[in-house]
Amino acid sequence: MDNHPISERMIYVNDLQLANDVPYETERELEAAATGNREMEGGIFLDDNVRICVPMDLNADAIMRQLYVLYDALGPVDEGNECNYSSSLARIILQLEAYDQAWAAMETGNDNQAVVARHSMQGIKLAKRVVEYLEVNEGVAECFPYEEIEELKGKFAL
Repeated sequence: MDNHPISERMIYVNDLQLANDVPYETERELEAAATGNREMEGGIFLDDNVRICVPMDLNADAIMRQLYVLYDALGPVDEGNECNYSSSLARIILQLEAYDQAWAAMETGNDNQAVVARHSMQGIKLAKRVVEYLEVNEGVAECFPYEEIEELKGKFAL
């Protein structure tokens, strides 16, 4: 174990939704969980809770591969599986956003003001690939993936 794993080549993202399913029902519970505080510290975690950080490598091909695997695993989109699609795609979109912001930081020399104000070229290209894949594989569900497509188009000005 490494108690000081953050190198200058890594970014730290404190978002519980990025790597795993989140068992919290409300936004308030999610915000409380983000603190990592145990019950004895006024938080929501049991007193034996331990928080670990696991490195995650993100690149365009790996993110797209997750999308392909999702569609292979769940089959054609329909009303019976659109909830599973939506929650899994939400995690993929969070990874896309982290990838985009990491590249934006590299492109702007880690100027936080500039990073927030723009997207990276790599992020824009990847968002376009995701949208194109979703449009081709839309299925017959009522809501999915239309809302996600519109969200990505709006965020990345596609």
